[in-house]
Amino acid sequence: MAVCVVEEDYRGEKRRAVELGKKDAKDISALYKKVWLKAYEYPKEWREKRAMSEEEVQKEMEAGYFFFGVRIAGKLVGVYKASVTERGTDRVRVCFGEQQAVLPEYSAQGVASAMYEQFYEFARANKCKVNCVNILEGSEPCERAMKKFNFYKTGEPWEQSKGMLVQTYERKVEDEI
Repeated sequence: MAVCVVEEDYRGEKRRAVELGKKDAKDISALYKKVWLKAYEYPKEWREKRAMSEEEVQKEMEAGYFFFGVRIAGKLVGVYKASVTERGTDRVRVCFGEQQAVLPEYSAQGVASAMYEQFYEFARANKCKVNCVNILEGSEPCERAMKKFNFYKTGEPWEQSKGMLVQTYERKVEDEI
C-alpha cells in the first residue's frame, strides 16, 4: 500500500497526518481510551469497543488496517483507522475510514482537517475511487466536516449498534484530482 504524508496549516503551524506503526500502539490506545470512553453520545458498549487496548491495536494492524495520526510537540493528539477494500460486481476500490478521535483540548486546531486531507490522499495513492465513512446520525460537528470535505450521504441511516443510527457518507476520489 502507498502511504502519504499531508500537512495542514493551522495559524502558521503545520499539522501532519502520518502513518502510525506498532511502536505507536500504546499512544493510540491511550488516546482512544481518553476520547472514546467519554463519547457519551454513543452507546456504552460501542464506546468500550472503540477504546482499544494496545494489543487490539497491534492485532488490527496485523489484520491489514492502517492507523494515521497527528502529533503536536511529540504528543499524539488525533488518530483514525483506515482500510482499503473492494465492493460490488465491478470491484470498485474503496478507502474506508473509521474511529477518528481527537483529544478535546486539540479540537478546532486543524487536527481533523489534516486527517481528512490525508485520508483523501491515501485513497488516491492506492487507486481508490471512493472515500467512505459512517457518521453518527445527527452529529453536527461530523456533518459540518462531511460538508467541508465534499462528502455526500449514501442510502438511509442504519443501526450500526443497538440504538445507534449512523449515516454513510462518501466522496469520489477521482472527481477531485
